[in-house]
Amino acid sequence: MSSQQQPGWNGAGQGGSAGYDPAPYQAQPPYQSYPDGPGAPGGYHHLQPMAMPGQVRAAQVLFFVMGGFGLLAMVLAVARGDAQAAGSISVTSLPAFLGLICALRFPRRKPNSRGTAIFLASLMLFIGFGTMGQGQPVGLVLCAVGVTIVILLSQRRSGHWFRRPVRP
Repeated sequence: MSSQQQPGWNGAGQGGSAGYDPAPYQAQPPYQSYPDGPGAPGGYHHLQPMAMPGQVRAAQVLFFVMGGFGLLAMVLAVARGDAQAAGSISVTSLPAFLGLICALRFPRRKPNSRGTAIFLASLMLFIGFGTMGQGQPVGLVLCAVGVTIVILLSQRRSGHWFRRPVRP
């Protein structure tokens, strides 16, 4: 009896049980190194686009919403003919307007945009305290949004997003 006629021989040079032929050997692709973190040498992270983290996106949306509400309130005050209210709203909403401009820079990870946004959110918080002290309920909203933005942008994933190298 030749080796090809023996029971369990599959003809590919490998033994197996009768009736079951194992799959022929296939070469496995080599393992690629996983980067240890942002900017890790030897990794392939620079080849894959990184999506903006949810925390950064949420802070961006909050700046957009606060800037939009400030602009809407200012336009309504001007339409009513109340110049003093429009001026007060413009000063109160100034950090939100500047934050909106800063938030437009989040996708490109411009230098210092995270620090500037945290500073503007802190300024929004302090203006909110002053506004609450005057008995205006809008101050509570400014405080809540300011604290939320500071917390969102102070998280580790947000820091990784802004420290990641910018592609040309």
